[in-house]
Amino acid sequence: MKNIIGLIILILGGLSAISPEAAWNLEIGWKVRDAKPSDAYLLYIRITGIIACVIGLILIFSW
Repeated sequence: MKNIIGLIILILGGLSAISPEAAWNLEIGWKVRDAKPSDAYLLYIRITGIIACVIGLILIFSW
């Protein structure tokens, strides 16, 4: 079960790390019109995505 959860976290974290704009659109962008995320918020999303990837890998490969 933890492997499945780890895989889900890894996929969502990878999306956030690779394309923070897409992650922002999925989370907030659909609620507002003609809004753009700030560079600081995009950096925050990218960093949390990398952290989520690490946590996902730990869950997948831990005993």
